[in-house]
Amino acid sequence: MKIVAIIPARGGSVGVPLKNIRELAGKPLINYTIEVAIKSGVFDRVIVSTDHPGIADVSRAAGAEVPFVRPADISEDVETELVLQHAVSYLEDSGYELDAVALLQPTSPFRTVNTVRMAAQALIDKKDSDSVVAVNNVEGNRPEWMLRMNKDNKVIPWDTPFKMNGKPIIKLVARQSFPECFKQNGVIYIAKRDLLMKHCLMIGENAYAVETSELEAVDIDTEIDFKIAEVLMNEKI
Repeated sequence: MKIVAIIPARGGSVGVPLKNIRELAGKPLINYTIEVAIKSGVFDRVIVSTDHPGIADVSRAAGAEVPFVRPADISEDVETELVLQHAVSYLEDSGYELDAVALLQPTSPFRTVNTVRMAAQALIDKKDSDSVVAVNNVEGNRPEWMLRMNKDNKVIPWDTPFKMNGKPIIKLVARQSFPECFKQNGVIYIAKRDLLMKHCLMIGENAYAVETSELEAVDIDTEIDFKIAEVLMNEKI
C-alpha cells in the first residue's frame, strides 16, 4: 500500500508564534515528527504542507519534501481535511497516485516509530478498514464528570449514566467504576484515499485504533505545554 505522510505546519499560531519550528530540547519541534516519519519506513513520501518559508527551510533540512506553498485560504483556522485534500490533489495533478494518507501533526514530539508502524500495519491487515486513529485511555478527565453551563451558569451534566427522577445527575464516583474510555490524541491518523477525497474524512465508519501511552499523547499547544515537554525531554522520560 502506497501511503503518503502529510505534516500540516502553518506559520500562524495564536498560542505560540511559529511553534512548529521553535526549539524543544535543542531542535525544532517539527523535526521530531519528520524524523519519526522517515525512520518508520512505512511512507512512500513525507510531505510538509506550509505557507511559511522558514518552516519550509527547516523541514527540507530535516529530510521532508515541501513541494508547494500552501494557499492562504487554507492557512487559517480551517478543517485539517481541507489541507490534506489540497496536498493530495497537488500530488495527483502531478501524476502521482497513492492509496492512503497519514496525518502527522507536528505538535506530537513523543510519537514513536512503533506506533506509526502499527497504525500503517493495521490499515493493511484489517481488510474492511477505511482508517486508523491513535487513541489513549482517558484516566482523569472522564466525560461522566464533564459539565455544561447555561447562560445563568447553572450546571448541566455533559454525559452521565446516573439519573434521578429521569433526569441526569452528577455523582463523585471513582474513575475505576466507569467502563474504559478512549480519546483520539492526534498522534497519527491514516485514511484510505477515497475516504479523504470523496467524503472529507480521516475517521470513517470502519476505523480501527492503535493505543498509545499518555506520554506519547502529549500535545504542544501553549507555552506551558512547551515547558512540560522540555522537562520530559531533559529527564528522558
